[in-house]
Amino acid sequence: MQFQREPKSGKGYPHFTHWPDLDCDGNVYVSGYGFIHLDPQDIERAEIRRSASIAGGIMLMLLLLPSLLYIPAQLFVGWLAKWLPLGTPQQLVLWNAVLSQMRTDIWMYGSYLIPIFFLLGTGGRDVRQRSNTAFPPVTSILAILCCLGLSGLTVFVRGFLDEVLYAVNLVEVNAQTPPSVAVAQVMYLVRTSIIGVILEEVLLRGLLLRVFRKHSDAFALMMTAIVNGLICGNLTDGLCTALMALMYGYMTLRTGSILVPTISHCLCVLWPELLTILVPNNQLAQITVTLLLVTAGLIAFSIICLKDENAFILSSRTLDYARLSGQHTRPRSRFTFRKKLTISLTSAFFTASAALWIFQALQQMMVVS
Repeated sequence: MQFQREPKSGKGYPHFTHWPDLDCDGNVYVSGYGFIHLDPQDIERAEIRRSASIAGGIMLMLLLLPSLLYIPAQLFVGWLAKWLPLGTPQQLVLWNAVLSQMRTDIWMYGSYLIPIFFLLGTGGRDVRQRSNTAFPPVTSILAILCCLGLSGLTVFVRGFLDEVLYAVNLVEVNAQTPPSVAVAQVMYLVRTSIIGVILEEVLLRGLLLRVFRKHSDAFALMMTAIVNGLICGNLTDGLCTALMALMYGYMTLRTGSILVPTISHCLCVLWPELLTILVPNNQLAQITVTLLLVTAGLIAFSIICLKDENAFILSSRTLDYARLSGQHTRPRSRFTFRKKLTISLTSAFFTASAALWIFQALQQMMVVS
């Protein structure tokens, strides 16, 4: 018995009334398809597991690709260095810094580009679906303010959790220090706050969220947040990132585009880095900016709630699995939200990938050696 997916033509299976189930066992034989089970519940369960397996593959790629791409990046940089002018010590220092950063960028961005092309190739119709959601421009501004307010809250929570874990000798707080040269600072902000964020949003909210949307918007939102939190490889960063991912995913569902969440994500990553560069070691300025952002976020949240009482109610976009089996009297989905999460989180490939990321996080917390 096989669970056959809907053909990519978008027309669904051919009409099942032409293929009688003579044995009344729920299976029919279709030329070119084999035995197809007609129970919508089994079809939906198989589809949920398939989506979870795709997410597990993405997580596994993000875990292994940095190590696998490091050697090709090193070889490319070594080949490129043969053609560069290295006659003076100043040129040697300059090109050494440029090539070192280029090597880092190759394996860092390649780790996102390969999963993006993987999803484009395997997602099929799911990643090509379009959302025609219409929203006023003021919604975008309010949503960005909500994200900035939530990011201010997560910065405070992350700092508090890091101090607690550091006090019990579970983590080492090693904050990344931005460069001191102005040009290097600009390049640092572009790499960390723009290019990296755009690739992450395209992968998670632009593609992976669409893969899960056929199982309902709320389920897609939760699964992408779980994946986003796990791939951080750190407990505090994972919790805060998962919280922010819920907001970014909701904005994608609400606006039907990844433009607004991408802009919000860039700003949420950019403002802490700017504070570190402009007012280093000035806790008063950092606390003041954080409180202002949280206040602006709360005001924006209040305005959204006043303007639209259904603003935070997600629509049901579950694929009609009964239509695939020809049983139009069945409900659209046989599983609750909790059941869908259980099926996904217990999927073998997804569980294995998540376990590897959790093991890496425990290593960084010095729980395991």
